[in-house]
Amino acid sequence: METIFKQRIGFDVDLGEISKSICKEYGLGEFINYKPVLIGYEDFNLFLTTKKRKFFVKIYAKFRTIDDCKRNIEIMVSALTAGVSIPKLYKSNQGYLHILRISHATLRLCVMDCIDGQDFFSSEALITKKDRLSVMHQASLIDSINIKPKKVYDSWAIINFQSEFDKKSQYLDSGDLKLIKPLIKEFQNLEIEKLPHCFAHGDIIRTNVIKDKKGRIWIVDFSVANYYPRVQELAVLACDVLFNPNSKKESEQNLKNALNEYQKLVKLTQRELASLPAYVKLAHAMHVLCATFEKKANNNHSKENEYFLNIGKLGLRQTK
Repeated sequence: METIFKQRIGFDVDLGEISKSICKEYGLGEFINYKPVLIGYEDFNLFLTTKKRKFFVKIYAKFRTIDDCKRNIEIMVSALTAGVSIPKLYKSNQGYLHILRISHATLRLCVMDCIDGQDFFSSEALITKKDRLSVMHQASLIDSINIKPKKVYDSWAIINFQSEFDKKSQYLDSGDLKLIKPLIKEFQNLEIEKLPHCFAHGDIIRTNVIKDKKGRIWIVDFSVANYYPRVQELAVLACDVLFNPNSKKESEQNLKNALNEYQKLVKLTQRELASLPAYVKLAHAMHVLCATFEKKANNNHSKENEYFLNIGKLGLRQTK
């Protein structure tokens, strides 16, 4: 499994050697051990423990340009400045972004605090009403940040539904295709360009929400943050963090409560509220479409991919 994740950075590197170099370059203290983070779809992450404390290291995937890496760092700095609960970033002598040349490898990385807790996917913990409202407050803070970063393409993003459907629909099971194909018309009718846009995280899902041991909520992984329709943020939340696969009524109530919390800071228009149900269906559809592709085309049978595939299927049937 670790080897599969290493492919993202293009090298079968000695992570112990890399970890020791990171400790030295960032002044993190004497190295004790490391542990790869075996969830996520793009970058390669690891926990690094020193005699001082535990840190989180993001090693950017090989497909990312240096500008992509700088963009990600700048977004995190903006979020920290806005008071969003994200982990503290550390600087090396190169700044927040560090280029590490070791053996035959050149790696781009950053280091941040390791939150003393777990993401909701790994812990499988119940997400309480208090947790959901806290997540929505963080979402409203993020969506209030006044920046417009250069666009990056996210194949899972709802805004890319049409292009991704054209490329990946061939992998869908007949039953899923029957549910998803009619959504093309709903997608076209949304007139997305006319919806209010803002800076958005775009991927606030269970793997990217951490609850620490004191009960505080933290948002991580801004890799696919973009300037999006505001409802995209809400739809992504509705198809996972706010979603109850066993109760349509509870899913709807969770979203209603969350919208009330979100609108304490960000007031939605009637057009946005009217478009949200279709956007939620499309969010579920993207989970099915992309997770099916990962499974059949990329042989991804991970627990994470199966999770998103299954909740997407349940969500489509719950919202039809």
